[in-house]
Amino acid sequence: MNLMLTATCDNTDAFYQDYLRVKPEFAEWCDISRCAFGKVNDTNLIELFFDVDKAKLGAWLAKPETQAMFKAHNFVPTRYTFDPLQLPSG
Repeated sequence: MNLMLTATCDNTDAFYQDYLRVKPEFAEWCDISRCAFGKVNDTNLIELFFDVDKAKLGAWLAKPETQAMFKAHNFVPTRYTFDPLQLPSG
């Protein structure tokens, strides 16, 4: 599964610092080499994750440390799945 999320938070730059701190943990549940983070503005962001293991992601999201980080930044995500677009050849 591939995952995109948009989110609001109190401060995108501050959240990004924690994102970088925990990013090595993403290797437990996705292809860390293809993760992407984008700042939309001071309180909105977008993230992309590829080859996500849904069960392992759920376990990571449930960790008290992960929940504490989200709470500290007032992080509110909206998650979407997506598949690569297959165009007809020709």
